[in-house]
Amino acid sequence: MHNMEGIIMEFPMAQNKTLEKEKTEKEKWRAVYCDSVKFKGYLAPKSWTLCVGAGISKGIVPDWHNLAHHVVNSAYNLSLNDDEFQKIVSETGWSLDSWIQAAANKFQADGRESADFKSLIESQIYSIIRSKATGMGLSRYLIQVLSDPHSAPRDRVIEICDFLENTFSGSSLFQTGRALIQCEKSGTAPKAVLTFNADTLLETYINLNLRRTHYLGPGPYGHPEFPFVQVTRPVIKSGNNIPIIHCHGAIAPKDTGVHRHRDSRDRLIFLEQEYLDMASSRASWGESQFLFHAHSTKMVFLGLSMADSNIRKWMNGINIEKSRDLQLFGYEGIPNPHHVWIKPEPAAPQMKQVYLLSLLHLGVRPGWIKSWRDVETALLNLSSAI
Repeated sequence: MHNMEGIIMEFPMAQNKTLEKEKTEKEKWRAVYCDSVKFKGYLAPKSWTLCVGAGISKGIVPDWHNLAHHVVNSAYNLSLNDDEFQKIVSETGWSLDSWIQAAANKFQADGRESADFKSLIESQIYSIIRSKATGMGLSRYLIQVLSDPHSAPRDRVIEICDFLENTFSGSSLFQTGRALIQCEKSGTAPKAVLTFNADTLLETYINLNLRRTHYLGPGPYGHPEFPFVQVTRPVIKSGNNIPIIHCHGAIAPKDTGVHRHRDSRDRLIFLEQEYLDMASSRASWGESQFLFHAHSTKMVFLGLSMADSNIRKWMNGINIEKSRDLQLFGYEGIPNPHHVWIKPEPAAPQMKQVYLLSLLHLGVRPGWIKSWRDVETALLNLSSAI
């Protein structure tokens, strides 16, 4: 009888221990709350890298679908509307990269040069900005300023910077630029910025913002210091400045009056063939840059869907190496990932769990923000710049 009572008393205790263990397992991995005091200073100065994708330029640069649509129409002299193009994409099952490749193949079949196709890509990338400036006086020198923001006249710099902010209010691109400027001023800047975007708008905006602030402040007026350096190819060195590295090449807007083109359109990875070449090659410059920073710093992913196969492959490889090292020191579990993917927090608790666990093998966890309008605050809090 006493034994039976003991068993009955021990059963709830054992059940409680099981529940506690399950709860502990569920709470082992936690998301980062980017606006929380708890995570203020999570990113140590020069020990983090910001990695940005097309999402930060949403609304300013055409998305992948719209760009592919317009490029195909232009190459084949078609007039497909959006629904018609979407139907063809769905029926074929081809990726948008494949459709851009199809447009490039048409250029080649017609005997046109690769440079002509790159010019078409350039015109589409900056088409929204151009169209927003139509009918305004600044449209006459808009591309000149965007092409060479260091040398553009003072009054035009201020005017174009104001135009961009007013036209695309709340854009993640400008929030990111302002946050990087503030981080640098407060001594909490990243080691580098990696971008997979072909456009050069992030560094252009940073330079325009720095010049505008300088000219609107007290004199004397010369040139402000530019702590960020655009790096588009291996021969460009950043020195003691913070590099903004274009891992997939860059294509800046050309202006006939500017001879120094701040891009590397010859290194652009835009077509399906170029992606396949990069995936099959070893130690490409863009891959080497990414791997170095992902191994040595905390990565903060912004404006990326985390669907890119190359990024997933690289992050998985890095995480495997780290896990093996931890096992040598007797750690058998899966640690809380220290790389962060910034995105709005989903309302459904189930989706929070899905996002949290889906990237564990990449060593990445979500960094929740309330909305895309909180990007600037999130970066400043994580870096302890505020």
